[in-house]
Amino acid sequence: MNSAAHGRPAAPLVSVVMANYQAGDRIIPAMRSVLAQTMADLELIVSDDGSNDTSLAHISRLMAEDSRVHLLTAEANGGPARCRNRALDMARGHWIAIVDSDDIIHPERFERLLAAAGQHDADIVADDLLLFFEDGTAPRLMLGEGTDRCFVVSPEQWVRAGVDGSPALGYLKPMIRSSRLGALRYDEKLRIGEDYDLVLRLLLDGASLLVVPEPFYLYRRHSGSISHRLPIADMEAMVARQQALVDAHAPLDPALSAAFAQRLRNLRQGLSYERLVASIKTRRWPAALAALAGNPNHVRRLWRSFNEGRGRRQVLPPHQLSPLLMLGASETAGTTDPVPAYLPAAATDWSAPRPRQVWRALAARRGLGAIRCIPLDAAGRYAAGFIPEAEVVREPS
Repeated sequence: MNSAAHGRPAAPLVSVVMANYQAGDRIIPAMRSVLAQTMADLELIVSDDGSNDTSLAHISRLMAEDSRVHLLTAEANGGPARCRNRALDMARGHWIAIVDSDDIIHPERFERLLAAAGQHDADIVADDLLLFFEDGTAPRLMLGEGTDRCFVVSPEQWVRAGVDGSPALGYLKPMIRSSRLGALRYDEKLRIGEDYDLVLRLLLDGASLLVVPEPFYLYRRHSGSISHRLPIADMEAMVARQQALVDAHAPLDPALSAAFAQRLRNLRQGLSYERLVASIKTRRWPAALAALAGNPNHVRRLWRSFNEGRGRRQVLPPHQLSPLLMLGASETAGTTDPVPAYLPAAATDWSAPRPRQVWRALAARRGLGAIRCIPLDAAGRYAAGFIPEAEVVREPS
């Protein structure tokens, strides 16, 4: 039955869940990057968590411009998990995409991730993060330098990620089949690590996760987004949640059991360190000395934290103005900044190596002000999508 004929629009292909708390003006490029997707069959559900800044006015204005935008509000802040759960209860799409209110996504992100998921029959698909920093720090690829092919993530790999020297996959922003997600929701007791926990429960339930190495997700780092101290109560909730999962799924495969044990050790060490820092800040010296005696490695971590804090307080050198880039394939006339030839999503072999470092290098050209781009062809337009807040000056007719 065609639901549109009965006054209710047909379910979109993708429901985008965007939790918002005090994003301010940063929510404008975040929302516009979703609404500008080449895969236009979507709805954007912005779930606000008690903001009292300008972000609500921006959301209302974009709602008036685009009927695909919906707003959910809350009287008080309940944390990211509760905020996203409200949006999940409203979502009607065949896929659920998580996008944060201060980040940006490539215009072809959904189209390409869905194509990759289709080729690999994946229940969950995620891409690399291009980390860009407002303080002028050089951008980074979250997956590091050695990954250029799609890969499937097992529950064991997901649990070990970030604690065995590998990239912390819990930061990824997944797209999830609604049929696989079902009634599963975020654990609202978690204010940190809620994304990691949701995906882990899906993997333990048999879902398949594919990671695409191309960085279609531009992850903004700014003073408000970088948390240097983790509240003790939130760390305790993470430890309790991880132990509960181990207990609920016992007996575990030996490799997965070892991965959980390693992660729990890491979490408990982190909790012990946060308790040490709290003791120092409140001048509870006996408790601080006892924590240091119990784990001498905390001394090295304290020194590293001190040096990082001192580095953040240093004034960064002035930047040059961002350049004007003439983007196009190498054979296109007038190109000054050649980029890889354009390949449509439907024609892409998602088992083949994917370009990555070239996009980070483009983003690194940013100085003072937005990078201005003149895309000369399809390759140039595609490349411009990897540059955070790029300004497209004009395109040839």
